[in-house]
Amino acid sequence: MGIFGALTTAVTGMRAQAFALENISGNIANSQTTAFKRIDTSFVDLIPDGDPMKQLAGNVVANSRATNTVQGDIQSASITTFMAINGQGFFVVEKPDNFVDNRPSFSGVDLYSRRGDFQLDQNGYLVNGAGYYLMGIPVDPTTGNLSGSVPTILQFQNGFLPAQATTNIDYRANLASYPLTPDHNTQIPGSELLNQSNFSANPVAGVATAAKIIGSGATLLPDAQAVLTGSVSIASLVSVGGNLVINGTPIVIAPGANAAAIQAAIVAQAGVTGVTASLDPGNKLVLTSADPKTNIAIGPATTFALFGELGLSAGTTNATNLLTQGAAAFPQTLSFTVGGNPPLVLNFGTGLGQIQTITDLNLALAGLVGGIASADPLNGNVTVTAINATDTIVVGGDANFAKFGIHTSTALPSNGSVIANDVSSFINESISGGAITAYDVAGSAVNIQLRWAKVDTALLGAGHTDSWNLFYQTNSAATGIQPAWQNAGATYTFGPNGQLNPPVNSVILPNVTVNGISLGNVQITHNVGGITQFADSNGNAQVNMLQQNGFPAGSLESVAVSDKGRIVGTYSNGRTVDLAEITLANFSGSNMLKRIDGGSFEATAESGTPTYNPAGKIIGSSLEGSNTDIADEFTKLIVTQQAYSANTRVITTSNTMVQDLLNMLR
Repeated sequence: MGIFGALTTAVTGMRAQAFALENISGNIANSQTTAFKRIDTSFVDLIPDGDPMKQLAGNVVANSRATNTVQGDIQSASITTFMAINGQGFFVVEKPDNFVDNRPSFSGVDLYSRRGDFQLDQNGYLVNGAGYYLMGIPVDPTTGNLSGSVPTILQFQNGFLPAQATTNIDYRANLASYPLTPDHNTQIPGSELLNQSNFSANPVAGVATAAKIIGSGATLLPDAQAVLTGSVSIASLVSVGGNLVINGTPIVIAPGANAAAIQAAIVAQAGVTGVTASLDPGNKLVLTSADPKTNIAIGPATTFALFGELGLSAGTTNATNLLTQGAAAFPQTLSFTVGGNPPLVLNFGTGLGQIQTITDLNLALAGLVGGIASADPLNGNVTVTAINATDTIVVGGDANFAKFGIHTSTALPSNGSVIANDVSSFINESISGGAITAYDVAGSAVNIQLRWAKVDTALLGAGHTDSWNLFYQTNSAATGIQPAWQNAGATYTFGPNGQLNPPVNSVILPNVTVNGISLGNVQITHNVGGITQFADSNGNAQVNMLQQNGFPAGSLESVAVSDKGRIVGTYSNGRTVDLAEITLANFSGSNMLKRIDGGSFEATAESGTPTYNPAGKIIGSSLEGSNTDIADEFTKLIVTQQAYSANTRVITTSNTMVQDLLNMLR
């Protein structure tokens, strides 16, 4: 080829360096373009065929060398929908063909980009700065699972997140081993417990029972005869004689009477006075009434000398019975009515058929129709139980109920509820267990109040264990016999180590209704060791966890990108919900993708088909910068300039040689 071949070769060299210069220029121009991938230049020699001993250096051609797999620096951004890929992969995007009524239409051809400056447009699409629309896979907001496997254009309208009803409450707490309830008294064993006698219906967890009034707290003494003991010994007495007036009857004491004669005279009139006589070990005169209904009255008309001789004084010594103890008085009454049966009316007094003693009371209570009633002969506590499981018990009359240990005027069949009339007692005998807002299926909010009541304590000795019941409020405005609180239905029994024995990992509350709002069945989950009983000087329930799974409806307010590669929506109800998963595509030949405008690429036969979810990780609120290195580009610029100049020198030299050849022929 000779001189003319050299000219041609120099021209290809200049053309190749010009091509390289164009790439360098583009790289420098896009040094601040988001996720721009620089184009390097590779040079390929073209060798003409010939004898190996006479081969030429050949021409040169310049090709582009992509750097799609070279990552740019990742920088943080304040816009929550911006995202960057750390590692391999491309966002799957599409560009609209046209717009109809300001809404884009798409051809369905997937494109790929590393440019992550996406923001919501007016139609709810995520569009990057080059106008490409992000694709991904929607997430079911209820289950959190993907709603498909093929990427689609993502659009987030300002729709509502449907309400979710509360079905589970996670609850963990420590209960003070000795609860400091308002009614507790460290000097009275069991005062920290729920006292069933203070409730119209037994609120303690267990099988439903018939209405029952449990007498508690009565302090009456058992029925007892009147006993009057003289203050002096009459062992050697020789009486001066006279009249001893007992219960209005004069008893003649003969002059010179000794102790035996005096006893005989008193006993002789016992049928009239109801009083007998004896001597105690100290030889003192002891007067005893015939029964608990008879008092001993020493009349003032008694011969004065006898007072001194016998060690007696004028006055009355009462027998021990209901009237003398002030439990009731004539003409007071006490009545019990069970269901629709006739009432049993108890009349107190000393007359015929009237009640004076606990024995009388028990005889009368035996006549109750529809129930079983009795009075404790040792303290007077009255217990009444309905025979029919649906009957109620009503207490009436003007006698003081409390004297008989009765603290409520009505008893209802037990169903684990606390009626409004008993709320004061319940609050005073329990401790707060916290409160939480729950939601019904329509998203209506309701406040669930929880309280704990200790129902038994090991401090009472053998046969007792530390046991608790959990209650929730059902009606904060309840009145009368309307239920106000409901027992959760489980007994929490603790061992000496403060752990539940047996375990109670969860409790299901059936058909929960709070203040008229129905929640349906709600499970309270404690998990293993969630409820404990350890000593606590504060004497309360220390709540360690209280959360539920319901929420009201809400409208979408904003979206953001999480580091898990998901689009997260924030709703007006405070919920954050995964809306979509961003799909990343990867190629076996990433550098063989066809570059198009806006930092996007098209798949080619050389790049291969995309595979999804590569090892790259999405970083939210960040952007990938250009991978152009300005200093490196300047270096390549100098080298390119020198190479280009060298090729021009070849042309100049070749031209001179051609001129010399022509001059030789002239």
